[in-house]
Amino acid sequence: MKAETKNDIKQANKGQTNQYARKGSSNKVWDFFCSVKLAVVIILVLVVSCIIGTVILQEKTFDEYVARYGYGLATFFKITQLTNVFHSYWFSLLLILLCANLICCTIKRWRNTFLQTGFVLTHLSLVLILIGGVVKFQLGVKGGVNVYEGKSVNYFLTQTIDRKGKLDYVKKDLPFSIALDDFILEKNEPKFQLVSYVKSKDRQKVLEVKIGKKQRVPGSDYKVTIKDYVPDAELKQEPVNASDKPDNPAIFVKFFGSEKVAAEGWLLAYDRNSYEDKKQGIRIEYIWLSSQQELDKALNSVETAKAQVSVSMSGQTQDYPLDLNKVFKFEGTDFTVKMLQYVLNYGDRRPLGEQPPDNPAVQVEINGPEGAETRWVFEKFADWDKMHPAKYKNLKITCSGIAGTYMAKNTVRIYQTPEGKQVLVYIKDKEIAETMPWELEKKYAIPDTGNQVVVASYFPTFDFKKEVIKKSDEVKSPAIFAEVEGPNGKVEDWIFSSNQYATWYTDNNFALVYESTGESVKHFTSKLRIEENGQTVAEKTIRVNDPLEYKGYAIYQSSYDPEAGTFSGLQIVKDPGISVVYSGFGALCFGVVFIFYIKPFLRKKLKKEVEE
Repeated sequence: MKAETKNDIKQANKGQTNQYARKGSSNKVWDFFCSVKLAVVIILVLVVSCIIGTVILQEKTFDEYVARYGYGLATFFKITQLTNVFHSYWFSLLLILLCANLICCTIKRWRNTFLQTGFVLTHLSLVLILIGGVVKFQLGVKGGVNVYEGKSVNYFLTQTIDRKGKLDYVKKDLPFSIALDDFILEKNEPKFQLVSYVKSKDRQKVLEVKIGKKQRVPGSDYKVTIKDYVPDAELKQEPVNASDKPDNPAIFVKFFGSEKVAAEGWLLAYDRNSYEDKKQGIRIEYIWLSSQQELDKALNSVETAKAQVSVSMSGQTQDYPLDLNKVFKFEGTDFTVKMLQYVLNYGDRRPLGEQPPDNPAVQVEINGPEGAETRWVFEKFADWDKMHPAKYKNLKITCSGIAGTYMAKNTVRIYQTPEGKQVLVYIKDKEIAETMPWELEKKYAIPDTGNQVVVASYFPTFDFKKEVIKKSDEVKSPAIFAEVEGPNGKVEDWIFSSNQYATWYTDNNFALVYESTGESVKHFTSKLRIEENGQTVAEKTIRVNDPLEYKGYAIYQSSYDPEAGTFSGLQIVKDPGISVVYSGFGALCFGVVFIFYIKPFLRKKLKKEVEE
């Protein structure tokens, strides 16, 4: 019996020892999660993670990371999810650990008294906010969709990066349809400004638009006075002949298709000197020649000009043929010039052979002491770069003869000289087919086409009689009548906001531009309806920061069609953790109020009761 009793005591002691061991192990785990040091470490790691997520660009394609950081770092960032820190699993794990740490610390330090309510609420609020954040990062979705007026959608698109690191869009279905009944875009009244430019100083200055006030342009000898202003102006121009001296020759041409006038208008020798009917492949040109010798030469050749580029600097000018991709040396300098390409109509994407010569231009590459510079040079706008300073400001480049090299299948050239010689030449397939003298008001047939051409009028010095008409009192297309006083005296002219080019003073050194500063959008709204099973279940007119909410989805107004205004850009957000976060903020507010106001009041009351 003694032996059995000793054995029972040993077994009991062994079981008690195992129990103490298990209890000690549990205490270590509990102490670990209750540790303030753990909270500090987690918070520091979260801070570092947030800094990394700010420094490293987030949610970009793999190619963008390779271009910016190199292939090795880009691969490392991708594997460790440093390219999407705030939605990574390890970031959510850190938030969960911090949440567990807060819960354990709260339980350990909680004393079961009413005065601990503030302590509990503030810690609980942090736990709720963290839980809400984890839910948002892992379960929340955000995307966008464009909806056209009168249409509806039942999906939206979210942006994602696929496994290969490429940008992609994923379609997410909605449990309902969104219909756009109306989109309203309201703009503020447009604003305009008068900008002066002094070329020699390369300086711009915004001037006041105040009638009667004379303004001196800082750092120059120019003065500007606004004499009149029209908020919504229209320019009416009547062609007139200013002189019998041929300073600006022009003819009024009528083009007949069968017996009816198909087109008519003025052709100016030194400006827009051609008309083209693309459907019939007929082109009419008006060319003024300065002498009989030039006329004789023109009648023996279809070429009226050779395309070339002229380069000027410090009083020296050199001409180069339009030979693409050939490098030309600007003699006496360190500059070289190369013609990269040319077009007949700048901005026209059609093949060169289908472009009309409306705006010929050459793209030129300049190489000099400060490296390479590329610029476009326009034949009809030689002064275009005056308001657009380039790298080599002292290098002037112009082009000519590009428009003259163009020729349609059937070309009619109307020649005229100061001596009174007037010759009409018909060119077919780039060969002279017929030549004849021409007279005013006489019809001339264009062979093999069934068309006719008539020169109805001739003005030796073509000009316009200008009249500015006020269309309305609203600020739509304003114009100002400005007087510029400078080294060459006073000059007056109307300056229109609709004109995209500068108005230059006579010395070609001072210019004025009246331009729009941009028509700002006042607000834009969308009238939306939510449809389920063919029934309207919710509707609202949304605007920025005022969404329509339904079934956990928030539908925000985010963008619109800036050109036609026919669609509304919507942002779709679903955040299942938002209610938890708001609950946390509510608990935090009440906990702070309890700690700073209710708790001191209760302590004071208890102390008074004890003293009594």
